[in-house]
Amino acid sequence: MKLGMPALVEYTSINELVELCLKLKLDFIELNMNLPYNFIENINPSKLKKITQDKGIEFTMHMPDDADIGTFYESVREGYVKLFSDTIDWAERAGIKLLNMHIIEGAKMTLPDRKVYIYDQYSEEFTNNFIKSIKTLSQKAEEKNVILSIENSSNFGKVFIQKTLDESITYPNIKLTWDTGHDAVSSFTDRKYLMENEKSIAHMHIHDCLHKKDHQVLFEGELDIMELMNFAEQKDIRALVEVKTAEALEKSIFALREKI
Repeated sequence: MKLGMPALVEYTSINELVELCLKLKLDFIELNMNLPYNFIENINPSKLKKITQDKGIEFTMHMPDDADIGTFYESVREGYVKLFSDTIDWAERAGIKLLNMHIIEGAKMTLPDRKVYIYDQYSEEFTNNFIKSIKTLSQKAEEKNVILSIENSSNFGKVFIQKTLDESITYPNIKLTWDTGHDAVSSFTDRKYLMENEKSIAHMHIHDCLHKKDHQVLFEGELDIMELMNFAEQKDIRALVEVKTAEALEKSIFALREKI
């Protein structure tokens, strides 16, 4: 198992991330394309490769949270596919082996008695669009030896999402990310699907959750953190300690090291 940290919004450079990663003796950094200083056009992939060679720090990449490859708007879908494709090319040059992504549940309409998800109402169109994107990206990812890992965001319990995931993970290099905090927020409906597809889990985001508030410091919430760490160890997959400040990250890593 390799233990990592996320890119932090309080920082503005890769060098700051590397410095903290070295201080905490972690194995990898998950860059994040929600942050401008992590945009692929702002990072020379050769620099990351050199950091890996010289410092032993590896990298993964978190795609933008709002990158919706199942959108009904064809021009937008094609734009996101191009962004993913360009990122796969960039990742190969940077020596990055895994890109993390979301599956977007889409807009919803609030009716007097319930909420209707538009992608659920038009689930066939949504699945077709998502799989059209996945087919293209799977082929590219396989050629470049990069994994695309789809993260639960408290939505893996939805039938239309499950149907789409079921087909997606049949394609080469398409895997799943288990985000433990999002799982808790979903009242563990995400976990049910993930455990049914355990062989496809390639990546973990580990953070604690307290009263439905996730991204909490490890061991300060309600989750059995050591059970989750043991799962990552048994699967020999990367585990990202996904707390969002340097202070919370240091507290989490120090607490974890005391338990190991």
